Amino acid sequence: MAENPSKTGLSRKAGIIVFSRAVMVLVQMASMMVLTRILTKEDFGLLTFLLLLYSSVITLAQLGLPESVFYFFERVPKESRKSFALLTGRTLFYFAAAASLILIAFNFIAPLWGFEMNGLAFPLILLVFLELPMVPMPNILIAIDRAKQAAWLNIAASSIQFAALTVPALLQQPVGTIVWALLGYGLFRCGLSAFLFLKNFPGKAAPLPEGMMREQLRYSVPLGIAQILWGLNRQIDKYVVAAFLPVTVYAVYVVGSWEIPIVPTIAYSVASVMMPSFVGYFLNDEKDQLLSLWFRAIEKVAIVVLPLTILFLLVAEEFIVVLFSEAYIDAALPFRIYTLILLHRVAAYSSLLKAIGETRTITYSAILLIVTNFILSIPLVMVMGIAGPPTATLLANVVSWLYVLTRIKDRLGISFREVFPFRSYARTLAVAGLSAVPVYFIASILHSSYAITLTWKAVMYLAIYAGMATLVRVVQGEDWRYLLSFFTMKSAKN
Repeated sequence: MAENPSKTGLSRKAGIIVFSRAVMVLVQMASMMVLTRILTKEDFGLLTFLLLLYSSVITLAQLGLPESVFYFFERVPKESRKSFALLTGRTLFYFAAAASLILIAFNFIAPLWGFEMNGLAFPLILLVFLELPMVPMPNILIAIDRAKQAAWLNIAASSIQFAALTVPALLQQPVGTIVWALLGYGLFRCGLSAFLFLKNFPGKAAPLPEGMMREQLRYSVPLGIAQILWGLNRQIDKYVVAAFLPVTVYAVYVVGSWEIPIVPTIAYSVASVMMPSFVGYFLNDEKDQLLSLWFRAIEKVAIVVLPLTILFLLVAEEFIVVLFSEAYIDAALPFRIYTLILLHRVAAYSSLLKAIGETRTITYSAILLIVTNFILSIPLVMVMGIAGPPTATLLANVVSWLYVLTRIKDRLGISFREVFPFRSYARTLAVAGLSAVPVYFIASILHSSYAITLTWKAVMYLAIYAGMATLVRVVQGEDWRYLLSFFTMKSAKN
């Protein structure tokens, strides 16, 4: 699995990581597909609630430490990198103890919401101690130009996790057995991470400068708080549904309350390649070049993200039924509302904020996002039922988006109209939306199975969009070459 760093360019590494994350997402979706078809709604609701708790404490306990690897690996001597990686893992092990207290607390809170834990917090606590210290390992491998190893680690771990979730279910085992089986996944990830660590860091580790842990926490905690808030924002609506609605409704809600993960990844992959240029233009006070690159990145991403968003709005019911069975067709409603959030995922706003020195805005926007979401979720779930929490999440994202654009505007000293390519965005959105109209009307006349309808809707819509977008020059020749290079992970020739 060794690779030559000189041959692994930035865009190539981004493509490798995007590919591995896409595989992880597909594996997670596959496990959901299996579980919704085997487990009762009550058991599926309990299992997904336990996984939600586990995901929440893992998110809280990281506190930005895995991301700090990229910053400090370029600043500590190479011979001290092993010591820094060990320090990061050891610190996360300490944080795992604090995370376990949250799981113990929910062991008593969850029954009040209708979820019987039956002592299942204990295997989750053991899993936290196994997995949390190993979370930074993919970032460590990427930082030392071992992107392929990081990708294989992610893919292998997610595959074992899939087996741990689905094999006991296929054998008609209870939810408790599935949770205990996840310890096998934890042991595998821990062992494989340790093997790759020792392989890439042989020999004795050189000492670190005095006070390195304090310096690492000083760097990671502010950004870590923002990441925690972003993570919890994706989960807060699920807690609200768990607290206010029956377990069976929670099971349906979980199936539909998510954004198509690969869509936001597109913007972040493009931003990772352009980030050095953002920083360079800002430091050299080349505002026009910075905004030109910012607009160009958004326009390139929009021609992919906007039609994909409209497509999933169009096929929401068929998509949910094909993946999770007709028993979960009501999940199409929260899924559609969540999909609307993707309309603004045409840019990695945090990347530009970091480039122009507005890191505090990242934290403030995350606070605004989660506070707005929480304030709106409870009244909306009581008024709108299952549609309330995703609507709150959508509105909170709009508020946070407008705040971020306002801060970028103020920092660069430009008008609000100049901070985002509203005209070209609206043009692309109009083409994407109009392309769906004939498909919608044909679907109201033709009736076939969900799988067949999903297939012909997707093919017809994408064909109409490609034709219309090319005809009105929303998508041009260079854009098609760009799309080809992105999906094949090869350099485009201009």
